[in-house]
Amino acid sequence: MMASTFETIWDAVYADMVGLGLEGLSSGEIKQQQFSYNPASQLFVEGIFLCPANELLPDSGSNQRMLTSYGISVTMIKASNGVLGKGALSPILQWRETIRLRYHDRRPITVAGVHRFWCEPGDMVLPEAFEKQFDASAFVIRADTYEG
Repeated sequence: MMASTFETIWDAVYADMVGLGLEGLSSGEIKQQQFSYNPASQLFVEGIFLCPANELLPDSGSNQRMLTSYGISVTMIKASNGVLGKGALSPILQWRETIRLRYHDRRPITVAGVHRFWCEPGDMVLPEAFEKQFDASAFVIRADTYEG
């Protein structure tokens, strides 16, 4: 069975992200999974989590093709001391900037059908992670395709 367009994009973004060599992260700390934490146990672990995000279907395209904007949620999590202040945010802010600069309004990787990537702003800091002794930040990478 052929992989879906969504899965193909997800795999390509993951492979590219592993190849970025983000400081302080091993390739095993960049993961593809349904959620950025375990919803059953409410446990967080360190790393970058690439998760499916809802696609957008803007009302534009041609008479024969429809614009679809697939989303990959990027959540960056680092252990924290639970004290307000910069804490563990420095590496997260560096990762966020590196990824955003690579993907926003560009096409850094070739994926069949994708004509543009862009970044949808997300929460700079996630309070629910801070309550569990982690600093976290998230946004969505969008991949625009024409389908139909």
